[in-house]
This record gives sequence, structure tokens and C-alpha cells, in this order.
Amino acid sequence: MKGRSRPWTEAEDAELRARLGARQQPAEIARALGRTVDAIRGRAQMLDLTLPSRTRPWRDSPLRRPCG
Repeated sequence: MKGRSRPWTEAEDAELRARLGARQQPAEIARALGRTVDAIRGRAQMLDLTLPSRTRPWRDSPLRRPCG
């Protein structure tokens, strides 16, 4: 049986945004926040943030830009 995850706080959301802005990798952020990589990816998606990509270094912002 899976355990329940603890809710995200506003401070954790702010730290996630800051760390993504500094282009830290999800694994590094997960260790710092005491979360799993999947939790980091899921929360970033919920906040409409883009994770840094090693294969697409031209991504310059953690915020998604509208298409079109």
C-alpha cells in the first residue's frame, strides 16, 4: 500500500520555482526538498513549469510560453 504524500506548502512551491529558475535538475531538487523526482515533475506540471532539459539546452525559462 502506498503512503500518502504530504501537501506542498507555498514555501516549497517558491523554492521549486527558484531552483527551476536556476536550472537545477529534478533529482537535485528532490533531494533538497525531501521529495521524489516524480513528485517534483508532477508539481512542476501542476504549476505549469518546465523542467530543464539536458538535451534541449536552448530552453531559457522554467515558465512555459503560450504557443501561437
